[in-house]
Amino acid sequence: MFNDLGNLLVWIVSIEHIHLALYIIFLIGILVSEKSPESMVAWIFTITVFPIFGFILYIVFGVNWRKNRITGNGNKKRRTSILNSFSGNFMKYDPEQFFDSKELRVKNLEEIMKNFILGEEEKEIVKLLYETERTYLTNNSSYKMFYDGREAFASIIRDIENAKEVIYMEYFIWRSDELGEKIKNLLIKKAKQGVKIKLLFDGMGSMGTISRKYRRELSEVGVEFRYFLDIKYKISKLNYRNHRKMTIIDHKILHTGGMNLGEEYITGGKRFKSWRDTNIRIEGELVIHYLAIFAADWLNSGGKEDFEKEKIDRIIKENRVAGDNSYLMQVSSSGPDTVWASLKYMYSKMIAVAKEEVLIQSPYFIPDMSLISQLQIASLSGIKIKIMITGVPDKKIPYWIAETYFEELLSAGVEIYRYNAGFLHCKNIVTDGKFSTMGTCNFDMRSFEINYEVNTVFYNEEISQDMKEQFYKDLEKCEKIEVGNLKKMVFWRKIRNSLFKVVSPIM
Repeated sequence: MFNDLGNLLVWIVSIEHIHLALYIIFLIGILVSEKSPESMVAWIFTITVFPIFGFILYIVFGVNWRKNRITGNGNKKRRTSILNSFSGNFMKYDPEQFFDSKELRVKNLEEIMKNFILGEEEKEIVKLLYETERTYLTNNSSYKMFYDGREAFASIIRDIENAKEVIYMEYFIWRSDELGEKIKNLLIKKAKQGVKIKLLFDGMGSMGTISRKYRRELSEVGVEFRYFLDIKYKISKLNYRNHRKMTIIDHKILHTGGMNLGEEYITGGKRFKSWRDTNIRIEGELVIHYLAIFAADWLNSGGKEDFEKEKIDRIIKENRVAGDNSYLMQVSSSGPDTVWASLKYMYSKMIAVAKEEVLIQSPYFIPDMSLISQLQIASLSGIKIKIMITGVPDKKIPYWIAETYFEELLSAGVEIYRYNAGFLHCKNIVTDGKFSTMGTCNFDMRSFEINYEVNTVFYNEEISQDMKEQFYKDLEKCEKIEVGNLKKMVFWRKIRNSLFKVVSPIM
């Protein structure tokens, strides 16, 4: 290839110059981006330590493709349009006038607040979500909490069997396993009965989990399904994952929570003895907002728009719940297409307003320093903080990174537990046993900043006490982390964990 040693040296020098030029270009791109300081440091470390591989990683996972390719102007308008139609009509205001007028929004919020009995701490969360997401407080007539996958999916299956009009299902992971086959056969039966069915899978979470035969059988009976954002074969979209889970039946019944559609959520699968998760079934006004989220996700994934204004008005009317203080709930959703990281803000607020106790459950624990400080301040102020993460991990690296936060939290009095009876997958927070949240959002930066997530906030002591009681039942199956044990950790393990912590903001 080379005539002599001189040519080889010239080629090597040229390659070095090209690498240096690329490094400077990528470095400038990172520095002028809107990323957090932690994320900037992580990416600079990555492209420095792994020159070529780091460049490729940044192109795929670091560039903010969402601004133009994922949620370009057309998609943003469709999302805004459907959400405004639902929300604006619900509040009996002209959607465009309502969303453009801060004065009108403040006035409306004050009117809403007068109608409900809420503590000052709860009002602060309502205001936060109202202003960052335009989500409203909803009355709901019934709920049923599920802490076991078998019971949760039995309830979902019963509601699918009784469906008369529509079935909408959106899941990060959908498997054509035993549970998936059962659901598929039921959906085929309902489609033949004339029920309209739309299914939305995440392209990454469900890549390789749904057989071609399975998809063909659904298509043959008219079941519509799409991969979220058409992400399956788009490299520029691989970093943006739809982590949401929901089933909506006849515009009136909602199932949501942490459970994906797979047999492991019932049996634990081949890897785990059991699977601990949380789901909820709801009837009431909250269904309207989840329907709006599904509609927006469906449209942004290339689905056809058939959510007409007349239909929206009818759905709102049918879901109205009389009475001012039934089961009060509010939705919180965020993703690459939202202005604010509202789920992160909501989690932070639930810690900040606590007076006695905060209970946190999440399989993964990779917060940023602002949340670490929030937890330390609360604990040092006398608030009991208990954090429960999985002790039997499905992914090793997040498990290792979590360990790097333990010592500084324990030193502030925060209690940390590992759940060892199986895999802990629920994402729940309970504050003072009075208000709480559950859903799809992990206590980590991917969920806060990159994934499409959705949680429900409960301003209800009955529901919150229910979740609190389950937390303490789970606590009986946990190992408490002690500072003394951390100090005995071998040196190489500390180094390994810390190296991964450096790149944790981009994971």
